[in-house]
Amino acid sequence: MRITQKELRNMIAEEMKNIKAERLVEGSQSNPVVATPELINQIIKEEFEAFQTRQKLAEAKKRSRILKNRRR
Repeated sequence: MRITQKELRNMIAEEMKNIKAERLVEGSQSNPVVATPELINQIIKEEFEAFQTRQKLAEAKKRSRILKNRRR
């Protein structure tokens, strides 16, 4: 049995819909996020480290700008 290009396209589209529907999203009703103290502490730690990195980059950029202006 041969299938046409249109039938194949429809089959693929239907399979993609099924796959997306089956995929569980964290934080959905069927798969709620469990916020343990360890998880919250880990998130806080990661966010603080990211904040510190951004601050260091901002300070370095500011120092660079100041030095550049002094040379003029």
